[in-house]
Amino acid sequence: MSEIATKTTWENHAINNPKQIEIALQFTEGQFSKLTKGLIPQQMEDKWFIFYENDWLYFHRSWTGLGIYKAQLLKEQDGYAIKEFWAERNQEKYSSEDDRTDIENFSFLIARGLLGIDVSQIYSYRNIKSKDDVINGWSNFGNMLFTNNGVDYSDKIKAALFGVAIGDAVGVPYEFSSREKMINDPATNMIGFGTYNQPPGTWSDDSSLTFCLAESLATEGIDLANIASTFCKWKNSAYWTARNEVFDIGNTTYSAIHRLSEILDNGNLEEIRNQKNYGTELENGNGSLMRIIPLLFYIAGKPIKEQFEITWAVSALTHRHIRAAMSCLIYLKLAEKILNGIDKERSYTIMRKEITDFWNEIDFPPEERLHFRRLIQADIRNTGIDDLKSGGYVIEVLESSIWFFLNKNTYKETVLSIINLGHDTDTSAAIAGGLAGLYYGYDGIPEEWLNQIARKSDIENLAELLENKIARY
Repeated sequence: MSEIATKTTWENHAINNPKQIEIALQFTEGQFSKLTKGLIPQQMEDKWFIFYENDWLYFHRSWTGLGIYKAQLLKEQDGYAIKEFWAERNQEKYSSEDDRTDIENFSFLIARGLLGIDVSQIYSYRNIKSKDDVINGWSNFGNMLFTNNGVDYSDKIKAALFGVAIGDAVGVPYEFSSREKMINDPATNMIGFGTYNQPPGTWSDDSSLTFCLAESLATEGIDLANIASTFCKWKNSAYWTARNEVFDIGNTTYSAIHRLSEILDNGNLEEIRNQKNYGTELENGNGSLMRIIPLLFYIAGKPIKEQFEITWAVSALTHRHIRAAMSCLIYLKLAEKILNGIDKERSYTIMRKEITDFWNEIDFPPEERLHFRRLIQADIRNTGIDDLKSGGYVIEVLESSIWFFLNKNTYKETVLSIINLGHDTDTSAAIAGGLAGLYYGYDGIPEEWLNQIARKSDIENLAELLENKIARY
């Protein structure tokens, strides 16, 4: 356990000529607890000493002990908020005279230094935006990073869950149809029956497992045993199905959930955490990617290495290979940028750079990088539509779902277009629909489709449950 900083831990001197600056930042209970631990310099490169005392956070330069910032944090109904923020204005001790720069620096110190939040997306486009735009970005990003009040999570979560379910339901009647058949008789609306003879609005295993994951996260947080147990309830008892029937399940997912059931029955919960160590090339289907989007709301803003560890553990419950896990991470990193309010083209550009940097950090094997060459090393938008595939292989559906998301302009167009590739239509549309729902919002999904979807009120309640959990997380 790291040492908690106090006033006597390091040399410190009071602010000599303070100026009060208006700032509006809020924090959850858990984040406030992290703030109070402060920051103690560990090496010469560490430039700041931060400690908490009597409702105030104090920020001092480590080499000189000079006080630069101080902020008062007071309890509110839903967490904590900064009520006063002061910055040094003695030019002999601190050269800044710009309030906005101080807001940016102060927010960065809190986010990166005290909370360990990855704020690279804010700074990564400093070179193409003005200084004012970057600083003003904190008004959009700040409270999203520190609490969930800066983003309407009720809409974002609902849009993502319905985005998956609607895409899934529109695609169900066409599953296994050839591309040639779809060209001759393309999907133009939500219909029923078809491949599985199900009524309109019926979603499949893609949405069921998405909802199982969302419910587990909403009730237990990231608890692999609970997620596994919920998956087993779906397979064995038709839990979180559209109409009390499991009518579609992939071979890898079937075998994996059977394995999870045996592990749970034996009480060997450590083995659930070890699943990622047993992956084979055969476990690179699309079955973990199709259900992964609820995890976005738990890992957003975390350092990318931590994001990958969590993502791989959750993916490995059904698909244990690192390629399937990396596909999930790529999808979630793109979704994270969208969640942060960045346009989809820039989101894709930033995601590619962050993934490439991460690969270099962890020495991701060249033979694995090769599988992502069209999506990460190259620009997927340069791939022709005739070269896209929509089968059960995770790389195929990752490429095609991102391609259609980037190249189409509405939720409806995105979903119908990928369905018209044929083959694994429900899963392709669920994956692309998750991104499109998140980007275009709940109101961007056709109302007539929403009105036909099975268990609409249950999905709405699940979204609210997850939003309430995230708000306290």
